[in-house]
Amino acid sequence: MKTIILDFDGTIADTRNSIIQTIQATLKDLNIPKVDDSSIGKLIGLPLKETFIQACHLTEEDVLQKATKLYRDKYNQISLDTVKLFPHVKEVLKELHNKGAIITVASSKGKEALLALLDRLEIAQYIKFIVGEQDVENKKPAPDMALLILKQTKSISQETLVVGDTIYDIEMGQEAHCITCGVTYGNNTIEQLKEKKPDYIVDDFTAIINIFEREN
Repeated sequence: MKTIILDFDGTIADTRNSIIQTIQATLKDLNIPKVDDSSIGKLIGLPLKETFIQACHLTEEDVLQKATKLYRDKYNQISLDTVKLFPHVKEVLKELHNKGAIITVASSKGKEALLALLDRLEIAQYIKFIVGEQDVENKKPAPDMALLILKQTKSISQETLVVGDTIYDIEMGQEAHCITCGVTYGNNTIEQLKEKKPDYIVDDFTAIINIFEREN
């Protein structure tokens, strides 16, 4: 194993509250009634536009574009105080980096917000390559993000591990023919993850080191 593709939301950072707060604030500015937090939470991992469609039932393209812009304007500020790394993430990334792993991130976030968060969380130095939602035409669960990373890092799928907390991450990895690992502490349940039959399911991010060593 040479390359690791990490999801961001719910995998290396706890962003659930920041996403929910920003969507609710966006709806308020648009004079649209709030929706249940749970309906937003279960869609984390999908592209932002799709979340507005499914959770908030927005259908008109001009409203969707306005909502997306408002969200991006608000998110950077809201996330400053609400996004935290999950336990041991920084230490694990440092160790994997020292072991020679090519660490990358594939996220449904906008790239600007993603870069700012990686820097603020003090883990940007361990990340070799980043793919945000604007970098591909087909978003998760399509394999495009993973395939782009494989191309840019000159990696092959059989030596690449995709790690995520949602079924969309697992599906992306499987469609790209990568090794897959679900984490149980994020936004999907262990039962949801098991249905997709990833190669690994872990309860703690430190287990990624064991997988990396086992596959080498």
